[in-house]
Amino acid sequence: MNRIPNFTELRANKSGYDTRLAVDTEHPLHKDPLVDPRENEFGFTDASSYYSKPNSMTGETLPGVPDSPLVRLDVAKRLVEADKYLRTDPDVREALGSPAHIRIDDALRPYQVQKFAYDVAWPMIIRKRNPGISDEEIAEQLPKFVAKPNENLTPTPHLMGGAVDVRLINLKTGEPFDRGHQGGGIKGTAYPDFYEDYQADKGESDIEASPEEPVSPEVLLGRRVLYYAMTNVAGLHVNPQEIWHYGKGDPLSEYVSGSNHPYYGIAELPDWYKEEMESIQSK
Repeated sequence: MNRIPNFTELRANKSGYDTRLAVDTEHPLHKDPLVDPRENEFGFTDASSYYSKPNSMTGETLPGVPDSPLVRLDVAKRLVEADKYLRTDPDVREALGSPAHIRIDDALRPYQVQKFAYDVAWPMIIRKRNPGISDEEIAEQLPKFVAKPNENLTPTPHLMGGAVDVRLINLKTGEPFDRGHQGGGIKGTAYPDFYEDYQADKGESDIEASPEEPVSPEVLLGRRVLYYAMTNVAGLHVNPQEIWHYGKGDPLSEYVSGSNHPYYGIAELPDWYKEEMESIQSK
């Protein structure tokens, strides 16, 4: 598998992507419907909404979050292609020692969920993993891990339904492949290119840290296989700060792609989803 590209330049110019790119409301996919990838048509039966259940990051649930990982139809179809490749391609089996599968860990994230993640959940884990860190330092680190919620025409990727967080699963064992990252760390291990060693050449990378130990084949090849499946096969675009985040049609994805023409707006929630949120909140 080829090296994952160096995303230093994209990270450097990322700030403000969500407000400087206008949504193309005339695009044929602008009103692409939301679908549940667990349906038979798509087959992601283990997909979930990460914040709808007690999670390892906060130890609690978020109020009013149905376990319904909705995503745009076009993105769901692309995920099917990536998953088919991972399950059947002999190069994947040779690289990883097993066929693989995409597990969707998060998709649509309504405004109140995104707000909780930004205001409470991520500051909590950053502080826990970095004792003594100041509020100002936490504020500086937050954009590396979670987008600040807003309600303008170019909102955060998960609010538009065009983005997913995924995990690469070993089909032989049913367990996730090690991706070499611990949530809340601030040394860049979430960056797609962290283990590609671009930082070994002075001035070539914004990554300052290097792996404390030699990277294992499972971590290096697993990340490369996932990146290839999601980008080259599915045609999605990675978040240059998160190896697990991919999307299409939202401002971040179209900034990364170079098109600079996002076409998804804030996702219109189905009535049943809104009713389920209200039901959960009233309990």
